Amino acid sequence: MDRKSGILLHISSLPGDYGIGDLGPCAYDFVNQLEVMKQSYWQILPTNDINENFSPYDTNSAFAQNPMLISLDLLLQNQLLYEHELNFDLNVNSEKIDFEKIESLKMPIIERAAVRYIDKMKSNGSTEFDNFCKDNEFWLNSFACFKVLKKKFGKLPWYKWGKKYRRFNQKVLIQCNEVFHDELEIIKIIQFFFSVQWNDLKSYSNGKGIKLIGDLPIYVSHDSADVWSNQNLFKLHENGAMVVKSGCPPDYFMDEGQLWGHPIYNWEEHEKDHFQWWVSRVSFLSGLVDMIRFDHFNGLLKYWEIPAENSNAIDGVWVSGPAHKFIDILYEEVYDLKIIAEDLGELSHEVESLRKIKNIPGMQVFQFFYDQLSKDLKENKILYTGTHDNNTLIGWYDENIKSQISNNNVAEFQSEELKEIFIEGGNQINWSIIKFCMETKYPVVIFPLQDVIGLKSESRMNVPGTLTEKNWSWRYCAGDLNDNIIKKMKLLTQNTSRAQ
Repeated sequence: MDRKSGILLHISSLPGDYGIGDLGPCAYDFVNQLEVMKQSYWQILPTNDINENFSPYDTNSAFAQNPMLISLDLLLQNQLLYEHELNFDLNVNSEKIDFEKIESLKMPIIERAAVRYIDKMKSNGSTEFDNFCKDNEFWLNSFACFKVLKKKFGKLPWYKWGKKYRRFNQKVLIQCNEVFHDELEIIKIIQFFFSVQWNDLKSYSNGKGIKLIGDLPIYVSHDSADVWSNQNLFKLHENGAMVVKSGCPPDYFMDEGQLWGHPIYNWEEHEKDHFQWWVSRVSFLSGLVDMIRFDHFNGLLKYWEIPAENSNAIDGVWVSGPAHKFIDILYEEVYDLKIIAEDLGELSHEVESLRKIKNIPGMQVFQFFYDQLSKDLKENKILYTGTHDNNTLIGWYDENIKSQISNNNVAEFQSEELKEIFIEGGNQINWSIIKFCMETKYPVVIFPLQDVIGLKSESRMNVPGTLTEKNWSWRYCAGDLNDNIIKKMKLLTQNTSRAQ
């Protein structure tokens, strides 16, 4: 990989007039700012349709996209909305997203635009929409049915629906088309809206020399269209309940381990058809982005399997994953596939051989690795100051490092320069660390926007192991990324030979 750098920022964290970031004007403004800063990558979190806790890692489809990221301004430009329909009450300058409020206000407006699109199609037809439905038939029909049936059954999970609806098949599809035809069309058109807006933004970004890095969670949610329509591919009981569930074992940080709660793949079934569901999933995302961050890549080699009835992750077992066979087939089947392996954790050394077969870069996180980092270190990894699960650099320094320095308990460092940066501290500590990371030999360095702006811990994206309204809700205000910061980042990128 060439010597480059980029910014990590989810779409929802963009500023804008409707309480949540979207694919409209502010996304294009951000691309322009990335270009001025000489950045080469914009990394985002998963953009899939989210469940009730609003986490981008808890979604009801591995394919369907989040309608709340659709731009109302672009629908207005397309004459599918009117100005007066956008005058609804939102605290547009809020730094936190009120997901429930925005969903209740924004979704009816997007659905209204979809109804208008249906009316236009009745008069003029729409080859573009028809082609979208044909190209995405392998997931779109089951997803649309899943959504209408979930509404019919009062938002209950699919395994608690009426018995004849608990498994997707041709008969269920025919019944849904007969009873819910208009609702199905609206769901499909909303997905079409996202596709059009996304493809336009990607084309614009690529035209500016900015490549998009997407995110692929290894697991999918139990209550999802994917599990409902592909039950044989997961370890489930006949009634749809999970036999085992996902997590990770006890470690230094958590005595009871982590209980994630996803269904576990039935890898033997996946292998029978050469992992075609996975090929479709990775190919689909590869068509949306230029590079894919594969979350929990280590789970392809070995994963922690916990009995479904357990309330913690202590009594799980290690189970071997599909490993080399899986990777070989993905790279054979998916054109021009580019993966970043999220290989953090205790299996990082074991998974190195899995990365090497296709020269897949791994990840290194400054906050976990600072004492071992030096400017001369060479690794086939992408260096991050932090991820969506980390504190901001300033928050982390204030809460974890300052006390060590005041107690003269500074860790042993590979780099004396970095040690001096930590001891000196100061209100520009984020820039001192960013500069140090840019000067390393890592081929690509990625910075969460919070670190570039210089924000404290209240602006972190997520606190792992917690379910609060603060998680995933951060967004920045338009003035936060000001001309001084943009100029500083541009000069630093140029001076460290990372400019695009």
